[in-house]
Amino acid sequence: MRSQQRQKRHVQLMQLLEADPLMADSDLARELGVSVATVRLDRSMLNVPELRTRTRQMAENASSLLTSIKRDELVGEIVELEPNRLALSVLQTNREYAFRHTDIIADHFIYMQAASLAIAVVKEDLVIVGSARARFKQYGHVGDRLMAYAKVGTHKKNKYVVSVHTRVSNREIFVARFVVVAVKSLTELAERTGLDKENDADELD
Repeated sequence: MRSQQRQKRHVQLMQLLEADPLMADSDLARELGVSVATVRLDRSMLNVPELRTRTRQMAENASSLLTSIKRDELVGEIVELEPNRLALSVLQTNREYAFRHTDIIADHFIYMQAASLAIAVVKEDLVIVGSARARFKQYGHVGDRLMAYAKVGTHKKNKYVVSVHTRVSNREIFVARFVVVAVKSLTELAERTGLDKENDADELD
């Protein structure tokens, strides 16, 4: 009987990790109704590495596909990337990310995670943000793990619309719509005069 229960739990655990490979042991334990120690034992039996190792492996795989930005230029750790389609990054926050004397995450970190991800998802050599419409919906707090999900929408010539949604667990705290622009060279970037930030966002509607 115990063996059957364990096998069933193993199947459920793998299903949970397939849906969200970045679930922590505490989250898995809560979903499965068991202790964290049991989850760790189950992972060991299934040869599933701990969260830190899974994140590192996913980040290495995703980073190998980056073309428009360097890994160390990203705010957050990119853990999934399908160029010109979607991307996912994780930012584990601590006291350094907070406004002074509070446990609230400073909004510019949340924006920079989203903006750098919007650039990273586009498979071009040089990409810049042309315009952005953003909305902060809730606060993030010290210790939160910020999950930013980017999806590429309309693409016309060298401009891409990228939507980014940032969540903490099941709470959406930030949403943005970026128009990112691929330029061919630094010279073009310096001389570029056609980047109309006011009209770019409407142009690709």
